[in-house]
Amino acid sequence: MKRQDFVKKLQENAANYFKEKKCAISNDKNREYILDSYVNWRNNIILPSVLNYLNNYKRDCNENKKPCPFHKWLHHGLSSQACLFNLFGPFLADNDWGPLKEILMLSKSESGNYLTLRGNIDKAEFEYSINKTFEENRGQPTSIDLYVHTEKDEKIFIEFKFTESGFGVCSVYENGNCDGANPLKNPKICYLNELGRSYIDLMKKHELLIDNESCPFVEFYQAYRLLLFSLENDGHFVFIYDDRNPSFINELNGERHGKLIRFIKLLPERYQHNIYILTVKEIVHYLQKHYNYTWLDEFKKKYLLQSTGS
Repeated sequence: MKRQDFVKKLQENAANYFKEKKCAISNDKNREYILDSYVNWRNNIILPSVLNYLNNYKRDCNENKKPCPFHKWLHHGLSSQACLFNLFGPFLADNDWGPLKEILMLSKSESGNYLTLRGNIDKAEFEYSINKTFEENRGQPTSIDLYVHTEKDEKIFIEFKFTESGFGVCSVYENGNCDGANPLKNPKICYLNELGRSYIDLMKKHELLIDNESCPFVEFYQAYRLLLFSLENDGHFVFIYDDRNPSFINELNGERHGKLIRFIKLLPERYQHNIYILTVKEIVHYLQKHYNYTWLDEFKKKYLLQSTGS
């Protein structure tokens, strides 16, 4: 399935889902898969317990004068953040750590090694960030979609992709304020480096900034930051995606391709084993087989997973 077809089917399904739930949707007939206003993002969340958890999270941000990391398109029917909240929110809202650990241990690297966790999970957090990792003292710091910690001080940093076509690129380059040249020999040409952020220094430290013509951040800015974050904070990097979307991993003539696979192949071998992969379908299959969660059928309906044999 091409990504465009995948997205179109999900848009149609989201529009029908919102109409069935009698939610207020966009007046634009071509955008009925989006709720009418951001203030109604709550209608994009399945479980009341998860909604309560997120409301408390938002209130805590306001009370502590911290920016709330909810995405501006959280009311979009295809929002990856809303999908993440709906899939993992039930575990965080109820401190249901056992099944969450079992799910994460389904993850495996391209070399076939499964993620191993010795300790029990004792906490988890959406949109986790540590400003000092990259010296991000101004602007939005690098955030991890889902952070999980165990009693053995094991750390899992999770990136979640749904309908996206790739990893985020460097906005300085994207906005035309950088020519994309490699800063290996002259870090001063990197605007982010001049801001005091440590991306380039850490890329050099981990031998990730190789002598190519273009800067690796031109295409894989987000991917490298996530990898660096996991390396600097002694954690595992887990990538979760919907395998109906061919952007990140797809198969051609019996070989795996896609942007995630290409990114992994760019890395030194010692780091390739630190990236673990898991699909939404694998998660749903496992939960359906081993647990009787009432919200799972609604999740499958909302994200059109019945037709996949899930």
